[in-house]
Amino acid sequence: MKELIRKYHDEIISLNDFMADNPEIGGEEQEASRRMVELLRRHGIPVEYPFAGMETAFRGIINKGKARKAAILVEYDALRGLGHACGHCASGSISILAALVLNEVRDQIPAEIHVIGTPDEEMHGGKVPMVKSGVFDGMDFAVMIHMSNKNALFSRFLALDAYKFTFHGKPAHASSIPWEGRNALNSIRLFFDAMDMMRQHLKDDVRLHGYVVKGGDASNIVPHHTEAEVLVRAEKREYLDQVSKWVMDCAQAAALATRTSWSVEEIGEKYDSLRRNISGEKILEEIYTELGLNLVDTSSETGGSSDIGNVSSVCPAFHPYLDLGKDLNAHTEEFALAMKTNRTHKAISLGGEIISRFVMDVYNTPGAREEILKEYGGDGDE
Repeated sequence: MKELIRKYHDEIISLNDFMADNPEIGGEEQEASRRMVELLRRHGIPVEYPFAGMETAFRGIINKGKARKAAILVEYDALRGLGHACGHCASGSISILAALVLNEVRDQIPAEIHVIGTPDEEMHGGKVPMVKSGVFDGMDFAVMIHMSNKNALFSRFLALDAYKFTFHGKPAHASSIPWEGRNALNSIRLFFDAMDMMRQHLKDDVRLHGYVVKGGDASNIVPHHTEAEVLVRAEKREYLDQVSKWVMDCAQAAALATRTSWSVEEIGEKYDSLRRNISGEKILEEIYTELGLNLVDTSSETGGSSDIGNVSSVCPAFHPYLDLGKDLNAHTEEFALAMKTNRTHKAISLGGEIISRFVMDVYNTPGAREEILKEYGGDGDE
């Protein structure tokens, strides 16, 4: 397998470095998706592109016609303002590398391997409409690897709701006739204060955060149109629904107090938390250990959110991490700048080997696939 990793090394590193230099935000990943698709097709993997109603999504299938099936997830969107500070150029390259390697040994795999390009993970969640349309139905599992400052097998992803709140007031000259105006900036300030007052009475896993997108037009005009982006997270979807309802009450109360009006829209899909699967993690642990990678237990740490949580609602899903160095934290400029370094290039090769070996081990170790599905609650029988 290492020989196959080396075979595709230069092409994969070129892909990663191009994406690092040319970041594209969610839904706009034209060049990244095109280059990934061209690479897969060049090496004999048929690809549907566009896919699932999304212009930058794709699906390649290895071993088409096999009864079983599994998915390798490919991410490639960048962060607004920070480029590939989440490392999707590297994690996406890992998945493509694994697909090329597995295509070489496809005769040893008794399953279809779906290589699924999933756009816009950072904001709108491209995997969610795929889940809703049945793309992952019947999968034995889905897997990808994310970059981090530690090696870990599981992330305690939180369920997520994302909203844009708009407050509508009435403009007036802020000095001569302020009483004629209705201040939408006051509305948004009260709204954030009200959410802050919620925190004392929320469970520890809840996260509330956001920012003012628009606070007004001029200092001498009573602000009549303001906007805020707010993310609401919690470990359990049922509790998150209650918290989000409370946030709506805060917005309504702020508008009532300032005699303005308000509206809200969802700015992304609702993310679910990630279901854990210990049976699959044991296989990953053996691979990490054999590769000399020291693991950190992150199961009790609160993480971010990802649309892979929704994938785990219909099939076992795995989202392990690869260490790029303890001095690097995701969603920072330093993380983005590290994407073309030797340690990231080395991690890409390691990641491609981990996913390839995981797929092979699940299907070629007696009982492994069945144990994963049994723990998940599905049917592991033939």
